[in-house]
Amino acid sequence: MEVSVFDFVFLIASTTLASSLQTKSPIPTTVMVQNTQKPTLSLNVNLLEVYETLTPPPGASKNYPVGHAVVRLKLENSTLNHLHINAKKVEIQQADNHKILISQVVQPLNLAGLQIFEQGFYLTNAQGFSGAKKVKAVFTYEFNGKTYSAESRILDVVPNL
Repeated sequence: MEVSVFDFVFLIASTTLASSLQTKSPIPTTVMVQNTQKPTLSLNVNLLEVYETLTPPPGASKNYPVGHAVVRLKLENSTLNHLHINAKKVEIQQADNHKILISQVVQPLNLAGLQIFEQGFYLTNAQGFSGAKKVKAVFTYEFNGKTYSAESRILDVVPNL
């Protein structure tokens, strides 16, 4: 059998190419690392309604105006673990200077795994809102040894004649 120069060059080229090639998957694969940790606790404070009753109903005492506020608190435990939230208070504060207009103590909360907890608060006071035009709700609590507060959006005080 006769070996030509062409066959010899072809043998050298194929050996060189085969040794330099690495085996790769025909389908490119990309490994993506994503942060899959969700926050342990999500919290939402909603000031639903705030109004001031200026005149007493017939037969009522003259301690008027009276301030009224309705606050909704929503907590969501996104883990399987039991969570203890040391709730402190819910307050209605004047929006521009943070003056406390109404305050109510809140009991500690215990959330089971994957639990959504909602609670409403109806807050009143005997002196009205002292001329405040805009207010917000503030929920103060302790979680994992740190103190936090969450605020609602600001609402206008509506006079109820």
